[in-house]
Amino acid sequence: MGSLASINLTVLASTGTVIVLALIILVILGWRINILAMGETEARAFGIDTKLDRGIIIFLCTLITAAATCLVGIIGWVGLVIPHIARLLVGPDNRKLIPACISLGACYLLCVDTLARTLTETEIPLGILTSSLGAPFFAYLIMKKKVGW
Repeated sequence: MGSLASINLTVLASTGTVIVLALIILVILGWRINILAMGETEARAFGIDTKLDRGIIIFLCTLITAAATCLVGIIGWVGLVIPHIARLLVGPDNRKLIPACISLGACYLLCVDTLARTLTETEIPLGILTSSLGAPFFAYLIMKKKVGW
């Protein structure tokens, strides 16, 4: 269910380096992600190699996700809730949205980890707390948008 309890400096240095390098490249590619969001035809009109760029972006996101999962385990809902909140705060521009998601996600995870360690005598798995916060948030979004299946 995920926990930050077993992280030490040795593991963080090796895995964190991979995450930081991939994030830097992803932030640099933020403008290309904006162009890809316009659609295949428009991106090609701008001279973007859509297959190559999508492949690079998918590879970097997969690398970041795999490295983070190796560090802390599965902590659900962070990647679903935080981008929606960040998009409400900074808008759809990926050059601003990616750093906002990183910052908000880190703060959210620290707050949830603090709650997990202080609410009871034993540490509550982070996945339980994030799902108890994330599920009502998504229910609110569905009710607000009135989206059906």
